[in-house]
Amino acid sequence: MRLTEKVYLVGSGNIGLSHQTDPNIYLLEGGGVLALIDAGSGIRPELILQNIQKNGFRLEEIKFIINTHAHWDHARGSAYLKELTRAKLLIHELGVEIVQNKLWPDGYLAKRGIGSRPTKVDKIVKDRDTLEVGDIRLTIYHTPGHSNDSICILMQEGDKKLLFSGDTILAEGLTGTVTAETNFANYRDSVLRMAELDCDMLLPGHKLFVIADASEHVKLLAEKLTGRWRDLVMGPTPFFPGWWLQHRPSLYEEA
Repeated sequence: MRLTEKVYLVGSGNIGLSHQTDPNIYLLEGGGVLALIDAGSGIRPELILQNIQKNGFRLEEIKFIINTHAHWDHARGSAYLKELTRAKLLIHELGVEIVQNKLWPDGYLAKRGIGSRPTKVDKIVKDRDTLEVGDIRLTIYHTPGHSNDSICILMQEGDKKLLFSGDTILAEGLTGTVTAETNFANYRDSVLRMAELDCDMLLPGHKLFVIADASEHVKLLAEKLTGRWRDLVMGPTPFFPGWWLQHRPSLYEEA
């Protein structure tokens, strides 16, 4: 699914584009050089590859896989996609141990005895790092809050600012999953910082993407994080990756 001249949506469990447990997975086309933002849950990853090929791209053109954070639904598919594409895997330094060694021992799949494959991180990204994907220039922002290793990625396309926000910022002023362990002070500071970017498009890890006036969605979350507790905290979110595994046990067979 083409979103802009240079951005494609190639995975999304939310809209049925790939497995139910996948987040939104984006493909960047930098003039013959490709990058993936996030790698999915690793359950039926061939669906993602099929979408890439349906859009006319070859797997060997993918040079980078950039994980917005190391939660299982975003990063568990890294080993599979890296093996097939030979792309370099990038993640924040605080996520390295998870994808190389820990492998989500407390996750839904591990509790059912379904293992995960480790994979080597090729490059650690840090705050304000830049990355060239062909003729695309990306700027990395470390945005702890949803997780300690969360990043957002800013891209300029023409006169538009695109923000790939992972689970740090969702459309309509929503957060990714938060718990009693969440550092809300860090989360607030991260979102306030992203609000200053005044982005035009918001391309989050779940739910809707926004192609105009995206800064208003970011500002709404910033207001919530500086407001009252009851404005922010919600119950479990239907149709998120973990929800599917809780409500449809047959999906474990596909893993």
